[in-house]
Amino acid sequence: MVEIYPKSLSRSFSGGLLNQLESGWSEVFEILRKIGKGTISDLDLIEVTFLDDDEMARLHREFLGDSTTTDVITFEHGELLIGVETAERQSLEFETSIEREIALYGIHGMLHLAGFDDISAKKAELMARRQKDLFNKVFADLV
Repeated sequence: MVEIYPKSLSRSFSGGLLNQLESGWSEVFEILRKIGKGTISDLDLIEVTFLDDDEMARLHREFLGDSTTTDVITFEHGELLIGVETAERQSLEFETSIEREIALYGIHGMLHLAGFDDISAKKAELMARRQKDLFNKVFADLV
């Protein structure tokens, strides 16, 4: 199960989008849990919180020692923090929608929980392929 907490003050999201994200991420969660790797297989719930840049930068500094804002922070206990202002900037850069970026960030965070990492170029490529496959399977209608 996935629960979403939209605590971003800079942007609000429709109930329809939140339901779509929750449903899609729940499907991704179940797919990854069944693989049985990483801490995701031991979780019953993933909590996703949408935050603005200032709060993302504060938490990034507090937990990871980096004072810059970021797209997603993943905690092993199943909490994902998603930066909506970063998603908005990235959507403009990649000429996509903010909704698509946010959906990708949730998948990316869950892949970390499933044992994937993007530290080396080879591992990042593998993770990106898996992320794209899951996105196309679950969120193909988001542009």
